[in-house]
Amino acid sequence: MVEISFSSSFQRAYKKRIKGNLDLEAKFWQKVEQFTIDPFEQSLKTHKLSG
Repeated sequence: MVEISFSSSFQRAYKKRIKGNLDLEAKFWQKVEQFTIDPFEQSLKTHKLSG
């Protein structure tokens, strides 16, 4: 299982864009939960960074 921490700039952006919109909030936390269980889940479309 992966541990996730959020930066202060991310927290500000989250409050501004996602918090309060129940649909987006639910989708966001669902994806975070999926990522903590399996970071390479096909539906998340994660990939190695290059460059």
